[in-house]
Amino acid sequence: MSNDPLLLILAAGLLTFGLISQRIARIALTAPMLFLLLGVISGPVLLDWSAPAIESSALKIIAELTLALILFTDASQVQRSHLVKFENLPIRLLGIGLPLTMLAGAAVAFLLYPGYWQVAIMIGVILAPTDAALAQSVFSASAIKEKLRHSITVESGLNDGLALPFLLLIIAIASAGDLSTVDPWYWGNFLFQQIALGALTGIAVGYFGGYLLEQAGRHDWMDPVFQRLSSVALALVTYTGAEHAGGNGFIAVFMAGLFLHAGRTMVVTRLKEFGEAEGQLLTLVMFFLFGLIYVPDALPQITLETVIYALLSLTLIRIIPVVLALTGTGLDIKEKLFLGWFGPRGIASILYLLMVIEQLGFAEQLPGYQLLFPTVVTTVVLSIFVHGMSVPLWVRWLKR
Repeated sequence: MSNDPLLLILAAGLLTFGLISQRIARIALTAPMLFLLLGVISGPVLLDWSAPAIESSALKIIAELTLALILFTDASQVQRSHLVKFENLPIRLLGIGLPLTMLAGAAVAFLLYPGYWQVAIMIGVILAPTDAALAQSVFSASAIKEKLRHSITVESGLNDGLALPFLLLIIAIASAGDLSTVDPWYWGNFLFQQIALGALTGIAVGYFGGYLLEQAGRHDWMDPVFQRLSSVALALVTYTGAEHAGGNGFIAVFMAGLFLHAGRTMVVTRLKEFGEAEGQLLTLVMFFLFGLIYVPDALPQITLETVIYALLSLTLIRIIPVVLALTGTGLDIKEKLFLGWFGPRGIASILYLLMVIEQLGFAEQLPGYQLLFPTVVTTVVLSIFVHGMSVPLWVRWLKR
């Protein structure tokens, strides 16, 4: 048995945080902040208590499972009638705001890191999607208007999947080494397939899978424990099924969660009971490992340009495209700024960074890796703290 105290540190952290979680929430400290810090403190930066030999592929699997479960659970709690009512806002955020954010992010990265256009585009795409796990604090804040909460939930639920094909495209270009070898027709079809097959798979599995679970529960064919487990299994079946079919798994699980809600009271209730807790656990494990393994590696590579980009990414690169996308929607300037500001970066950005590492390797295979890696890590770390601490301030400002 390994002498690495990784499990002991995690378990002790979960127990300690759980005992005082309500009190800590009052001072705007969030669980992701504290577990990220716990990882940094436990690693080689300070105490050097744990140094687990975890491959990037294993971390990638944890990140995929975490994101899939969170997207599915969050979507299952959204009323589809509210989506119809407020459909204009997420459509604009995804259709206009997301592409503009990717373009702005890539342009600023190229200005700060001239000569590395592939890395600049990767940075722009990796840091464009917002994080569903970190957005949960807004979804649960009843003081924030419903249309704003639902817009953030839907945006963070779908932009992960919508950004992924663009990342895969730039990875393919970087692997080929020559833009002329990339077939635009193939990638256009790939983008359509990712979105269309992902959505159709999610709708089908969510609706019919939810129906089967609901009927089995009503006829007492299922033990309550397996009602909870099967709800989570449905999310994983949706994700893996969509990926095998050639669709986008993240779009699929979000759509499945939305269509699960159609009269499936028992299934949605069980999923909320079990899925939220499991999603939170996986999220905290992910942020702990991120702080333990990746933050120490990034620290020596951080430069002034890295910090400047991270600050711009969390502010102007996100806010300006969102404000432009929401022009003419009837929102006042405070509401537009709130939607522009609250675009936390987290697990999706970590996952996409891990995909780049897995596909292209480290510095030897990817020129400019020494710029990509610390930029993404720094932006995610800053986002976890500034977005987590800012929610109470925004709640008070929006009430005025």
